[in-house]
Amino acid sequence: MVEAAVDSPTAPAAFVRRVIADASFRWSESGAEHCFRLGGLTLRLRTCGTALDPVILPVLRHAQTTEATAGDGSITVYAVSYEDDGFAAPPAEWPFEAGEADAVNRTAWDVEAGVAVVSDESRGIWHLHDLSTGTGVYWVGAATGLPGWEYGSPLRHHIHWGALATGHAMLHSAVVGENDAGVMLAGPGGSGKSTLTAAAISSGMQTTGDDFVLVSQSGADWRSHSLFDTMKLTGMAETLFSELAAQAVNRDRRPEEKALIPISTTIQDALVPQMAVKALVSCKLTGQNASVIRPASRFEMIRAISPSTSKILRTGHNETFQQVASLSRSLPCHEFLIGNDPMEATTVLRGFLRELRA
Repeated sequence: MVEAAVDSPTAPAAFVRRVIADASFRWSESGAEHCFRLGGLTLRLRTCGTALDPVILPVLRHAQTTEATAGDGSITVYAVSYEDDGFAAPPAEWPFEAGEADAVNRTAWDVEAGVAVVSDESRGIWHLHDLSTGTGVYWVGAATGLPGWEYGSPLRHHIHWGALATGHAMLHSAVVGENDAGVMLAGPGGSGKSTLTAAAISSGMQTTGDDFVLVSQSGADWRSHSLFDTMKLTGMAETLFSELAAQAVNRDRRPEEKALIPISTTIQDALVPQMAVKALVSCKLTGQNASVIRPASRFEMIRAISPSTSKILRTGHNETFQQVASLSRSLPCHEFLIGNDPMEATTVLRGFLRELRA
């Protein structure tokens, strides 16, 4: 089972489809199905045991639905753990090149063959997907051995692949706003977007996500859709928002790990399913007393969104870039020079948003 000849040019595609077939058979014997609606994408999650339920279900439960339509806008992902669910272990020899030596990463993105693969094998995580059928396998070693960040955004690669197939884009960004109008906050780690999101929802604003959002376009209008019900805080932000940090699900986290905080159960009505995006804002911490929002070029905005998204999601770079480029052409672009008081920055952000709506 799950074997493939390394020297065959069709080996990667054959391997991926064989693993999917094995997972489908394993699930048919004693599996469960959960359905989620993420924007225009329906995710059918089929678990072959319960070991991965605590990893996946809490951050997606807000999007759970009883209606699951197959066809366009639908993907099916089998979640299996070879140590917990009795599924096969990955083979010793794969028909893919290894990437970084320290993490043993493999990445495949072959639209013509219809397959995608992303792995982080030193941590026991594999994502395999048949692009032609919208079916994949989230394949892990032991659920209890997964790194903390996996609990914040599980299945992210499968959702990314499904989003591309439906004309959506999954972006590394946050969206905050009020009255169904928001701004997209972007920037690399440490730029202040998570702290600003925490301040915004603490002051009564809403969000469709702190780390990843799904965006869709209808004419000149763009909407963001919630993906994961989690917010990540670290360092000074944990101190500033200690009441939020106290609700973290990973209380036994290591010092270098971010606190994973469920949004919907921590602040009622803070997480909304969707919100219109009225502007793009790149974030930068300045350490100054006052915060300022000023115009920025669309090229600066692309640099704030595209590289970090591609670094995390690792496939579909050209497709993601085209979506970000279209987004930056359609919406006003700004830079947010964030001062040392997140609540003051939130007041500036709220005023900026009200000007956009005026």
